[in-house]
Amino acid sequence: MSAVINKIAVMFIIMAIGFLLGKIKIITNDGNRVLSSISLFLVSPLLSFVSYQREFSPSIARNLLVTLGLTAVLYAVQIMAVMLLVPKNRRGSEIERMSLIFSNCGYIGIPLVQSVFGNDGIIFLTMNIAVFYVLTWTLGVSLMTGKMSLKQTAKNLCTPAIIAVVLGVVFFLLKIDLPDVIHEPLQSIGDMNTPLAMLIAGSTLAGTNIFSCLKKWRLYLLSAVRLLLLPVVCAVILYGFSFLGADKMVITIVFIAAACPSAVITTMFAHRFGGDSVYASEIFAVTTILSAVTIPLVMWLLSVMGISAVM
Repeated sequence: MSAVINKIAVMFIIMAIGFLLGKIKIITNDGNRVLSSISLFLVSPLLSFVSYQREFSPSIARNLLVTLGLTAVLYAVQIMAVMLLVPKNRRGSEIERMSLIFSNCGYIGIPLVQSVFGNDGIIFLTMNIAVFYVLTWTLGVSLMTGKMSLKQTAKNLCTPAIIAVVLGVVFFLLKIDLPDVIHEPLQSIGDMNTPLAMLIAGSTLAGTNIFSCLKKWRLYLLSAVRLLLLPVVCAVILYGFSFLGADKMVITIVFIAAACPSAVITTMFAHRFGGDSVYASEIFAVTTILSAVTIPLVMWLLSVMGISAVM
């Protein structure tokens, strides 16, 4: 558990540097958007793809399916819970629902899993991220707009993150290994993910009035649901699946993704679809700050339950 706390501390120090760079305008709003695009469309997809460059193993293939199944179950439970907890007719309900359902499994989850398990863990987290993008571009768009076009949804699903996972799985199953001259530069770019993601998260926080956010009680209530209630529910469900023989590393990785703060993509969607981007940013800011305390706390709970791969 001390290893997890140390890794979170390292991540938040890098985030603090990003916050400082954002405050003194070395990373501007436009610069942050460029860095986000590089991370979203290049670095994270390459990290996902390269994680599949390994010798084929039936156990890995089986655990990928287990990860996919567990992720689907947890999302289904969280979606039902959030729909019940946040009434549709409440002002800002679309922002709150999306912020509670979708965790920052990319910007926070990938660095944390990579720090703890290396690429051996990233390969399983990619299954979670694939489900995340499928749901954000279907359910997420529906929440924000109140409608959903089948044609536009199909187009939206052709994201680099999903394409990278599909290609990675194909290469893995067909046992296609890249030559070193190609693999090494792709791996080097993928290795940029953790520091880049933390700098982006920090500079994003710099654009939010944090002191104003910390005075709003509603944000603490939403944070308690996103960071404590939902992870505890997920831990109980995963405890049940542990009796079916689910691998502890897979359980831990799926849980880490569920324990992350609200996804920054909610703010991006609010900008894109005319939602309350300021409110989305506030939820992102407060949950991200508080997650420095809650992630070790809920990880400790998983350890006490005896189903964590990190002790």
